[in-house]
Amino acid sequence: MLQSQQINVVVDVRSVPASKYTPQFNQSVLQPYLKRHGINYLSFGIEFGARRTDCLDAENKVDFEKAVQTPAFLSGAQRLMVGLDKGYHITLMCSEARPLECHRFAMVSRFFYEHGLDVLHIVKENVGGLETISVKTHEELQNEMILEYVKKKKIPMICPPDMFGENECTPQKQIQLAYKQKNKEIAYHQQELINEEYDL
Repeated sequence: MLQSQQINVVVDVRSVPASKYTPQFNQSVLQPYLKRHGINYLSFGIEFGARRTDCLDAENKVDFEKAVQTPAFLSGAQRLMVGLDKGYHITLMCSEARPLECHRFAMVSRFFYEHGLDVLHIVKENVGGLETISVKTHEELQNEMILEYVKKKKIPMICPPDMFGENECTPQKQIQLAYKQKNKEIAYHQQELINEEYDL
């Protein structure tokens, strides 16, 4: 998947770059494997990770909109931009295969997309029983998210202007509501972090 897009840098956005379920993706295994294939590996868990305590909302859940304003995140964003300016082909990696189920879409990729970058997502799809690799734009996935939430009535449809010339739900507001819903569904809660720390 990486070679199909000429990727030469993997930025791991997992807060903990290890997994008991998929040990082949542990940093200690993955980093030397990628190096043998000419791909650099960087761990940005502090900068871009989802398990954090520096941006909690009133319910002690990670707030993605606050996260992207933290010094750690902004420092990571600056480093990534320097790499892009130097011509590196960079991809973000996390645990979830589907971007829409992961904070790398709703938090990290969204930040870069909204700051003018042409963010693409490498996805593996099953077409006619065959696995294929395709690339989707961030906007395409954003539209998929919105459509899904409208169908499930988790966010409103775009409303036409009322008699006073106001919109109850503009396209921009709909996008914001969709990301808030996604944040609500996938964000870490502080208690989860405590449970993991103490293996509860």
